[in-house]
Amino acid sequence: MAFVKVAEARNSPPGSARVVEAGGRELALFNVGGEFYCIDNTCPHNEGPLGEGGLEADVVMCPWHAWQFNVRTGRMIYNESMCVATYPCKLTDGDVLVDV
Repeated sequence: MAFVKVAEARNSPPGSARVVEAGGRELALFNVGGEFYCIDNTCPHNEGPLGEGGLEADVVMCPWHAWQFNVRTGRMIYNESMCVATYPCKLTDGDVLVDV
């Protein structure tokens, strides 16, 4: 595993969600109050794009069927036994790096 640059922090303001690619994976990147979090971009329900969902605090809502996930933990809000993969992030010299 290695950290890979996926974005410049200045292009992902607090409250933003976006789709990025790293290590051959499509990931969803979120800025929650200046802290970056990355999860798998695919909702386990019907493969909806989580990075295109709305972010409220640290919860993203899948734009297809409203399944909600905590972006810090990857756990579904209403059923914590369901989850998506999470990937560690760090900020270095203005770049967002993800460990894939």
